[in-house]
Amino acid sequence: MELKKILVPIDSSVYTDGATETACRIALAHEAQLYGVAVLDSPEIRSSVIPAIGPYYPMMMDAVQAKLKHADQVLNESLDRFANICAAAGVSHIETEYEGIPAQTLLQSSIFHDLLIIGLETSFHFETRSGRGDTLDKLLDRTATPVLAVPSTGMGEPKKVTIAFDGSFGSSRALRDFMIFGLPFQPEITLVTAALPSEESHFLLENARALLQLHGFENVNTYSSDESVEKTFTDEFVESSDLIVAGIHSRKRFKDIFVGSFTKHLIQECNTALFLSH
Repeated sequence: MELKKILVPIDSSVYTDGATETACRIALAHEAQLYGVAVLDSPEIRSSVIPAIGPYYPMMMDAVQAKLKHADQVLNESLDRFANICAAAGVSHIETEYEGIPAQTLLQSSIFHDLLIIGLETSFHFETRSGRGDTLDKLLDRTATPVLAVPSTGMGEPKKVTIAFDGSFGSSRALRDFMIFGLPFQPEITLVTAALPSEESHFLLENARALLQLHGFENVNTYSSDESVEKTFTDEFVESSDLIVAGIHSRKRFKDIFVGSFTKHLIQECNTALFLSH
């Protein structure tokens, strides 16, 4: 099985460029089509400017229209940049702009795609907010589609991949989703367990390795740690990986092998690509 439809959410940040370049590389490996989706955040723009009632209402309406026009122009430029990057890479692509709440609109779109590629930071509310956006967090809470979150520089060919595996539903689903994603690249894979009894760890690692090998992955290593997840995945360990694969829980985000504070640290550091799946 291959990836055929890849969704790339588009905003005005450098993270979108990194996500687009990464998506092109993956699309070429899978002969997939990219779908760039921008969302005009009109609900928040309106609510941030218009008062409920008062004499300044007409003036505020003019301000809203000006902000909407500016945001639309920025998104069109971002979509043009996405299209140009795809065309230069020789990748089939389609661009669309919607109007609505970004996270909600992207969740609806993601249902019909095999993979969602997004920056570790987002800026979909650029007209009304500054700083790191929360769209990625909201997507991870609810999406049924695997998510590849990348730093601003994107992700090169994933030559070294670390798979965090504890036998939970989330980590098992992430493992299976990764097999579809990663097979064309034939990376060196390290399966990792942390803070599990030795017999359980051995059982999980050996069976997961056998599954990967049966699916065509040739270079699969295992690593069992008695330490906690946080102590196992040191900065040095993380930085030696091109990609980290982990499961997430549909209701309690990152409840599986990556607990909240650690995964939050990985996202906020913005230097390691993450493949996350429910």
